[in-house]
Order: sequence, then structure tokens, then C-alpha cells
Amino acid sequence: MKNNKTNSFSLATTAFVTLAVVLSSCGSTSNSAAEVGAKKISRDELELTITELSDAGQTPVVDGEIPGDTARSVLTALIQGAAADVILKKYGQEITKADRDEIAVSVSQNTDTSEFTEHLKNLIIELNAGGLALNRVVAPDAKSASKMYDEAPASLGVMCVRHLVVKEEAKATEALKKITDGADFATIAGEYSIEPNAKVSGGALSGEKNACMLLSDYQSSFDPDFTAGALLAKPGVATGPVKSSFGYHIILIRPFVEVAADISALLEANAGVLLLNGYLATTKIKVDSAYGRWNPASGAIIAN
Repeated sequence: MKNNKTNSFSLATTAFVTLAVVLSSCGSTSNSAAEVGAKKISRDELELTITELSDAGQTPVVDGEIPGDTARSVLTALIQGAAADVILKKYGQEITKADRDEIAVSVSQNTDTSEFTEHLKNLIIELNAGGLALNRVVAPDAKSASKMYDEAPASLGVMCVRHLVVKEEAKATEALKKITDGADFATIAGEYSIEPNAKVSGGALSGEKNACMLLSDYQSSFDPDFTAGALLAKPGVATGPVKSSFGYHIILIRPFVEVAADISALLEANAGVLLLNGYLATTKIKVDSAYGRWNPASGAIIAN
């Protein structure tokens, strides 16, 4: 169910690139551009960043205005930074002076910041230093991971999915009824799905060496309607029909006991970033409608 698009974001390595495209000027009566949990991103902070990036020649301007896509890109980066703070606090980590110093050296070596204000330099350093701190986050133990997965599977930053896809909604509904009545999902996927290898895979969407895939892979490469449907599904419960550009899907999030070892392996490799992505996909994030709306399926702000 992949699309040929890439929109992934790595806080540790590309926050500066994202910040190089900035916010449009939109009217609103709200004092907050966005809210992530108890953290508010003020319009003043946003507009200050716009002004500073524009003055530094980092902002594309079209007919005297900054495009909406660049506005949403920067606000997305600020939301990701605020969410990183939440994850670091939850897992007992913090951004250190060493983190900031390392990023400051890297920025000075790779970017001409002579036109940047101190505020802008510090913001870029802080966002990227958060990525270094995330690397120190230790994965939750099996009991905690199981609880998180059962409540919101994507909160771990991974997706462990089986699905079937057909062209007609009625066919999908028929397949769903059989599964709901007790039929094995993999068997029904092999019988119904139009995917060529469904009889072998049982509808499993998996990585090269893992039964699960990174949430960020779904967000960057899969049909967004399919990803949105998968994010709403619960472990062990067949969900659908979900319409995408490929047809009608029935989606099953695999039970934790079936994929626990695979989840553990992915978390051990990069727990902080995965937990950050999971938090962004499963937490209510408010965005001032003047800028757009938060879309968990893409992990970014999109136009209304």
C-alpha cells in the first residue's frame, strides 16, 4: 500500500533544514499556534521565527507572502521539538550542555549563520540537541510496552499489521464478517486479497527482517488513508472497510504476544525516536486552524 512520496523527519539531523522554511502570515484570534499536551507554542514565538528566518534570507517569499506549506513545515518542527521535551522528561533524560555544544559546532561548520540572530541560532541548536538526548532514552520494559501497545499500538513508534484489500466494499464487508465470526485472518486474506503474495504472507506487512515496520515508514511511504485506518485499529480486532487509493481494506493490528520480540528489537535500536513518533501519532495535538490541522497519518500539519 505504498505511495512514492517521502516526508519523513529526523529531529536529530534535519530540524535545521525544516526550519529553513517558514510560516505564512495567517489571521487568527488564538494566542497559541499549537498545543502539545500542556506545552503551548505561541504565535509570538512563531512570528518571531518567521521574521528572523526571513531577515536571514532563509525564507522563500512569493509575491510578498510566505507559502502555506512552508508555514506548516516550521510549525511541525516546533511541535516535534515540544513533543521531544515530553518524551525526554517521561523517560528521565534531558538535553545537556554537551549536546548543545556538539550541535553548535556542527552548525558552525556546515552553515553560514552570520545573518542569524542569537534566538534563531539557539532554537536550531535546541531542536537538534533534542535528537542527541533522544538517543539516550532506554526502551520501556516488556510489561510497560505491552500496556502501551494494547492502549495505542502506534505509541511505540512501530506498526505490526495484517491486511487484505479488495476492489469492492461489499467484498471487504463479506471478508470482515467471516473474520469476526472466527475465521483466521491470514486464511481469509489469502482467499480474498488482490495482493499477489497474500496467500503466502497472510496479508502481513513486514520489514525485511522484522514482523513489524516503523511508523515513520507508513507515514512517509504508504497511502495516507490506509495509515489513518491502521492508526485507529486495536490489537487483535479486525477493522474496516477502510478505503484507500488501492481499494477497500480490512486491517488487523497483530496482538502483542505475537510480535513482542520484533517490537523489542526495533525499540532497542532507537527507542527515543520511535517513542517520539509514536507520541506524535497518538496524542491529541491542537493546531490553530489558521495554520491547518495535525495529521497523525503523516506526522505533520496539513492544510484544512
